[in-house]
Amino acid sequence: MNIKTTVLPLVILMGAAGFTTVASAAGNDCNAKRAAIETQIQQAQKYGNTYKIDGLKKALSELNAHCTDAGLIKDAQKKVEKLEKKLREKQEDVREVQSDLREAQAKGDAKKIAKYQKKLVEKQADVKEVTADLRQAQAELSALRG
Repeated sequence: MNIKTTVLPLVILMGAAGFTTVASAAGNDCNAKRAAIETQIQQAQKYGNTYKIDGLKKALSELNAHCTDAGLIKDAQKKVEKLEKKLREKQEDVREVQSDLREAQAKGDAKKIAKYQKKLVEKQADVKEVTADLRQAQAELSALRG
C-alpha cells in the first residue's frame, strides 16, 4: 500500500483542514505519519467526534500494517527516477525548439522566429520547474535515507 491509499481516506474523513497536518508529515518517515494521525485522533477525542476517531484509527491500523521506511525510500527513489526522465525529455524539447529557432533565423522568417522564441521561453520554464521538483524529490530521498 502506498501513501496515496493510506492518506486518501484521511482526506475524506478529515476534510482539508485536518488533512494539512497529515499531508505535512506525508513526506517524512512512517513514525512522523503515525504521530500526525495520533495527534488527529487526540483532537477528535477531545471533541467527541466518534466518526472521525473510527476513521483515523482505521487509517492508523493501515499505516501500521503497510508503511515501512524501506517502502518510503523505494517510492521516493521511483519519484526521483521519474523526474530525471521527465527532465531529460524537457531538455530534449528545448534542444528541438532551439534547432527550429535557428532554422527560422537562417531563413529570416520573422513570424516563425517570434513563435519559436516564445516556445523556447516556455520550454525553458518547464525545464526549470522540473529541475526544482527533482531537487525537492532528491532532498526528500536523502532525508529518508538518513
